[in-house]
Parts: sequence; C-alpha cells; structure tokens
Amino acid sequence: MVKKKDEKTKMWRLDGTTYETHENEDFGDTTTVEVDRDRLPGEMPVRFRARFEILTSDGKNEVIDLGDGEILIGRSPRCHISLSSESVSRRHARLTFRNEEYFIEDLDSTNGLYVNAIKVEKCVLRNNDQIEIGGVRILFHEEKTLQDTP
Repeated sequence: MVKKKDEKTKMWRLDGTTYETHENEDFGDTTTVEVDRDRLPGEMPVRFRARFEILTSDGKNEVIDLGDGEILIGRSPRCHISLSSESVSRRHARLTFRNEEYFIEDLDSTNGLYVNAIKVEKCVLRNNDQIEIGGVRILFHEEKTLQDTP
C-alpha cells in the first residue's frame, strides 16, 4: 500500500494510548523505547541442569552433575573434580554458576585451559562445549527447561 505524502499514521504507545504522526516525521537517531520493568509479566522460572562428561580412552566416560556452587578442577585430591593426569595442575580451573550461566576459568595452570580447541583464561560455557584440561577431554552438557508455575 502506498501512502500519500501527507497521510497520517496511527502509532501506539506502551501504555495503550495512541497518537498520530506524519509518515515522513523524524524520530531522531533511535527507535528504542524504554520499557517500564514493573509492567513486565514477571520472571519465567527456568530449571538448570548441567553435567560434565569426562571422556576416557576405554569408553567408560564419567558423568558428574554440576550444581550452582563453585567447583575446583585439578590433580589435587582436595579439588571437587580430581583428574589423575600429570599434565593437569594441582589447581587447574574453576567452574562457577553466576547469572544463570556457567563460567570456567584457568587458575594459572601450566598447560592452559582450552574450550572448543581455543585457549581461554575465562569464558562462558554453552551446551556441548568441549573442554580440554591438561590433555583430559570433558564435554559440557546443559539443559534449560521451564518450570511449571504454581
């Protein structure tokens, strides 16, 4: 539909009121509208479930469920996840859950931390990311599902 140059267009505001404007009216550099957070319908309850799958050469992979607390990964038996490889530093990496995301960071290890074959100091993990810690390969699995609201 082609509008005439002086034809007015009806616009709606977030509060439901309307106003009229000319088609060629300048709205400035942005079309961004500020949203009143109190008017949003509320938070959507999401359940997180994440796990590490430690890949082994014999095919008997070990699966570790991850919670929302800090997890230390390394060769030391004091770490939450202890990896028995000489290439793994005693305290190699740390996994944290913050703002509904899992972060992994290198703790100044000797052989570094790799996510999807890229050396990282700290990064957000995504479903099916491949982590390498001192030659040990780990798959990160994450599931996000909506919870039923009461």
